This record gives sequence, C-alpha cells and structure tokens, in this order.
Amino acid sequence: MNIDDTDRRLLHELQVDARRPNTELAAAANVSPSTIVNRLRSLEQHNVIRGYHAEVDDAALGRNVEALVSVKLRPKTPDAVDAFLDAVWSFEETVDVWLVTGEYDALVQLSARDMATLSQTVLTSIGSAPNVIDERTSIVFQHRTKHVRAPLD
Repeated sequence: MNIDDTDRRLLHELQVDARRPNTELAAAANVSPSTIVNRLRSLEQHNVIRGYHAEVDDAALGRNVEALVSVKLRPKTPDAVDAFLDAVWSFEETVDVWLVTGEYDALVQLSARDMATLSQTVLTSIGSAPNVIDERTSIVFQHRTKHVRAPLD
C-alpha cells in the first residue's frame, strides 16, 4: 500500500491518541470526515492499522518484575518452533515473543508478580517447554516504548 501524506498524518494522530473522534482527525489531517472514514477503512483492510489498544501500567496489574528470556531451540523445524510458541503463549506472564537470529532463537518478554513467580516461570515453565535446550534471563530495570512511529521513506 502506498502511504501518502494524508495517511501519514492520520497514522501520527492515531498513535498520539486513537480515541479522538473522526471530526478531530479530519481537522488535523485537513480533510473531510468522510475521507477519514474511507482512509481508516483502507488502512485497516491493508493491515497497516492492526488494532486499537489501551496502554495499561503493568504495576497496576500486579506485574512488578519484567524480564527478557533468550531461548535456544532444537530442533529448529517449523513444527518444533510452533510447539514452543504454543507453550510460551499459554503462560500468564508472557507479554511478547520474537523469533530472532543469532546465538538464541527466541526472545520472550515476561511480566510477573514478583521474583519468585518469575523464577518459577523461567525455570519450570520455559525450561520445560518443548524443544528448549538453553535459556538466559535478563531482568529489565527500565523499559521504554516509542508509541509514535512514522513511515520510513
């Protein structure tokens, strides 16, 4: 999909505040409200906009410890990787999973109640997940996310 200046502006405005009414989005993008509706529909249909989400503070949910777990898998067949992914997604503490290149094959972001829960999740749950042969855990001291991203030219 070709993203033009109007789409860029709309994407920027939605990333700043996705709860803004279409009339405000239209004014910010300098187009009519009906144009905004059509643009949003097109961006959604082309999976440029994949969803609208509330950002919630983990500590408010009782999730006080965050960690990244690097995981080595063997074998690295599609079925083996899928079995691993199915297992880690079932853990309540799992937040994100990336399949990566390098020494480790996957990176799992966990958000747990406390160190004891984190330890249990890493040592028991991830350690015994299908096809895991090694893991390395890094505790996160601080995590920042850039919520507003512009398309790269």
